[in-house]
Amino acid sequence: MRLMKKSKLVGALLLFLVPLMAWVGLARAQVIRSGDNTTVAANEVIDSSLYAFGKTIDIAGEVKGDVICGGQNVSISGRVSGDVICAGQTVRISGRVAGDVRAAGQTVAVGGEVKGNLSVTAQSFSLEGSGKVGGDAAAAGDDIVLNGTVGRDAAVAGATATLANRVGRNVKASGDRLTLSDQASVGGELSYTSKNEAAIASGAKIAGRTTRYEPEPENRANYGKVFSFGFGMGLYAVLSLLIVALALVLLFPHAFDGVTGLALNDPLKSFLVGLVASFAVPVFIVGLMVSVVGIPLALLTLLGWLLVLFLAGPFFAYFVGRLVWREQKHAVLIMLVGSLLVLVAYLIPVLGAVTFLAAIWLGTGMILRALFHRTPKPAYNLAKAKRK
Repeated sequence: MRLMKKSKLVGALLLFLVPLMAWVGLARAQVIRSGDNTTVAANEVIDSSLYAFGKTIDIAGEVKGDVICGGQNVSISGRVSGDVICAGQTVRISGRVAGDVRAAGQTVAVGGEVKGNLSVTAQSFSLEGSGKVGGDAAAAGDDIVLNGTVGRDAAVAGATATLANRVGRNVKASGDRLTLSDQASVGGELSYTSKNEAAIASGAKIAGRTTRYEPEPENRANYGKVFSFGFGMGLYAVLSLLIVALALVLLFPHAFDGVTGLALNDPLKSFLVGLVASFAVPVFIVGLMVSVVGIPLALLTLLGWLLVLFLAGPFFAYFVGRLVWREQKHAVLIMLVGSLLVLVAYLIPVLGAVTFLAAIWLGTGMILRALFHRTPKPAYNLAKAKRK
């Protein structure tokens, strides 16, 4: 019976690990580029997915796979056969994307053709007149302008939203001000939530019903300010975590190499140690607190455990960096690539949750295993002393 339970537990863990390891393995097999200026020349063809990170990213060539990127200024003017997942201060897509686009930034502009769906979170977003979205378009931000065409449904949420071209089906909107210009055309219904009536030009065409919903009293706050604050805090958190990780690897490069080296040799063992510890340590702390006399030790253990949890993320990011870039020896570059890959993974639904759990369990497991290996054994042996 115990053997069956252990088999089921191992099976469940493998089910969790397979998608994660498959994703990491795929990342290793693809092209990874990083640096201040990361480029794909106009005459260059990458016959795989591309992971690009840097201050300035310029993809003018062809990528026969997905593009996952993060940087300050991102420009994609070439052709992408797969999906585009990018985050940056400024993101501009003027090329052709055969799959979906998911972008986040302070300013995002799409002036090319997106065959699939478009999902954008930005302070300012513009689907330019030359922009085309074959599927659905969803955008959240302060200022949203749809000058291009959307093949199916459009959903927008922002302080101001402007529709100035054709939407194949329905439009759903929420915010303070919604404007439809003379060139606007809605193939289905228009429904919006706002305290103000939409400004609909006389030349605008709406095939279905137009319905306005009054916002709930608690939702009457300025959407733009709320989003700006939320986006600013999110960007601050990402940059802070990246700076902390880089600072730690600069101060303790050998510690990161040693701790992650154990996990590279046996990642499953590190994962299991972290998984067990995530349940056992809190129970141990609560037990000490209940005993009253163990409260001082409980507080000390709690502080140590919080420190381990805090360090789990940077160590996991360094582990990912070593895994996907094995030939690289520079600790800072390894941490930079690993951290950016992990942060981009956090933005992807489902994968973000899996990555977070992996960072906690694998990261804590690596640290605890390293502590066990490096804890010095007592020099004085009581058993031998008694025999003497």
